[in-house]
Amino acid sequence: MNGPQTYDDIRALKIEGELGKFIKAHMASARTEAAHRRGMVLRYPDLATKLTEPPLRFASPEHWNGFIPPATWNQAMNTAPCRPALLALVAEAERRLRQPKGTAATTEEAA
Repeated sequence: MNGPQTYDDIRALKIEGELGKFIKAHMASARTEAAHRRGMVLRYPDLATKLTEPPLRFASPEHWNGFIPPATWNQAMNTAPCRPALLALVAEAERRLRQPKGTAATTEEAA
């Protein structure tokens, strides 16, 4: 099963005895994705340093496990300032990874 799960889907998995497998697979995937995001951001010292600045304020960059809070929580929009800050760091790390070697890393460096 992919995508959002309905209560009926979860109930069916439970009846079929597959709910535990589903949860384990979902958690393993989430851990892998978080580790990937963490590795990308920590690869760049300037991005890693931003993890210790407001609004994130991690004691050290290594304390971030790669988790990004969900967009919604309890059926309401997540307005925590850490979510867009983390999304921006990950997006910048991804942009840098895709950037061809030999080009300026930022517009400031190009000037």
